[in-house]
Amino acid sequence: MTVDTGLGHGRTRRGAGVTLRLASVAAGVAVAALLVADFRLTGSAGQQVLAVALMAIFVSAGIWAVSRLTALLMRPSLRQARELLAEEPDLRGSDREFFAPVRRLMFLGVLRTLVDLLVLPTVYPLALWAGVRICGAAGLSAHLAGLWPVVVSGLLVAAVAGTVGTFFALFRRRTSHAAARSLAAVLLNAAGLALAALVLDGVRLDSAPGWRQALALCAVASLFVLPRITLSLPVPGIASVVLVAYHCLVLWLICAAFAFVDPQLHAEGFWPLAGAAAIMWAAEWPARLAARRAQGAAAQPAPVLPDPFPPDHGFPSGPLY
Repeated sequence: MTVDTGLGHGRTRRGAGVTLRLASVAAGVAVAALLVADFRLTGSAGQQVLAVALMAIFVSAGIWAVSRLTALLMRPSLRQARELLAEEPDLRGSDREFFAPVRRLMFLGVLRTLVDLLVLPTVYPLALWAGVRICGAAGLSAHLAGLWPVVVSGLLVAAVAGTVGTFFALFRRRTSHAAARSLAAVLLNAAGLALAALVLDGVRLDSAPGWRQALALCAVASLFVLPRITLSLPVPGIASVVLVAYHCLVLWLICAAFAFVDPQLHAEGFWPLAGAAAIMWAAEWPARLAARRAQGAAAQPAPVLPDPFPPDHGFPSGPLY
């Protein structure tokens, strides 16, 4: 008789997850090497594939190490806050003591978000730079020089790895719908930017082969959706204006970063930039609508409160009661 404990299946799933994450990061490294002017891989095809794999391992290891360190540092505070929430509340205590665990959880959530935002422009570039140096020490020809090319390459790796990971999530039953909505947002933003380059005079992409321009558009869209925010305000239309302004700022930063990318993205003047951001925001509207509907469907309905006076309460009833 054979007893299956499920441990082998769990290890297989974890191994498949690690492999897919490495493949996503490797795709990001390959795209960065194709687009960033100061990031070059030379040698035979096998040597280039080996260099991309080695850099992907270093980037993945750096992200994993930072994530684990952050979790270890935050775990005691998080455990203490959860224990306080699980205890019976002391109604005689002060409001400060009653809401202390809630405030702590909110602070930890904001702190984790800030750490995740800092990882993008710091850990990804540093890990990629270390991977390039290790490739050079191993005899693999990889060149990446300059502070801003390193930062832009790291951001491209993060953005493209996220998009490729979303594509892989399409083939998992539990995440297929959410992945389809996220991938649709990237593709719709790329289509919106292409439309803006066609209809707006000040927005253009440098001449390049068609596949390279398409790759650059998808990279811009991946960067565009990387820092996601949601906003809900009671005044109609104000949230849309604020989001378009935020998207305008993000697109301006991307145009500045693409000064180190070939082909470059240009948005000459404020109004072309604002118009491109508005077109991309409008093009993404179906994906946002689908995400909002999915969130509404997943939300749990409010519990039905019991009727304090059921039909058999025995009280007299009539038209005035």
